Amino acid sequence: MLVAAPPTSAVHIVWDWNGTLLDDLDHMVAAVSACQEAIGEPPVDASTYRRQHCLPGRAFHDRLCGRPVTDAEWPTITRTFAEHMAARQPPLRAGAARLLESVSRRKHTQSLLSLTDDPQLRREVEQTGLTKVFERIDGRHEPGTAKSTALEQHLRTLGPHDRRRVVLIGDTRDDGQAARACGIRAVLHSGGFETAEQLRTAGAPVVHSLDAAVRLAIERSPRPPQPGLLDDKVDQHR
Repeated sequence: MLVAAPPTSAVHIVWDWNGTLLDDLDHMVAAVSACQEAIGEPPVDASTYRRQHCLPGRAFHDRLCGRPVTDAEWPTITRTFAEHMAARQPPLRAGAARLLESVSRRKHTQSLLSLTDDPQLRREVEQTGLTKVFERIDGRHEPGTAKSTALEQHLRTLGPHDRRRVVLIGDTRDDGQAARACGIRAVLHSGGFETAEQLRTAGAPVVHSLDAAVRLAIERSPRPPQPGLLDDKVDQHR
């Protein structure tokens, strides 16, 4: 006799912003190119941006310059970048709003965590009309904060959640490493700042659309116990 698979439990999705919900690679390339030119270095193209991308931002500019950025240059870079971010209209990825609303209708919860400065992040989310979708929105409050540190604080502030049912959806190896450090799962989207080949080194599933990321986040969540079964079968291929 076939037994119907038990329903998936509600999950909590922590979304990344830049490169994930936002389709803003071109914006970032333009901003970083302006920063490079402001210190007398050549601009970058999208291929170079993705190939060299790393965090923190200063290390990224070190790579792009082929030398350490000086203490005198770094304030110029941060100021130029902030000016570009403040002037832009956030380019929400096609279908993202529909997807977020669908996740909410299915009774899953969602929050947003980014290393974008907190006031800028909140302005951008407000511009996209998505503020009410998220249980919590957190940007960066202090320069140099690591994603893993920000994620741990975000999770603690959210309140009690079974971390087995929390999934971070992002677009960088740093997202995957932060999730692992905080004891949650990650699904990485290859349409952002890093290539699929780079992302696979983070040890998390890599997908090519946000719909696929959500599907994987939900389908691989632990299932609630089903009466009459001795144990609950959980997909082990993570």
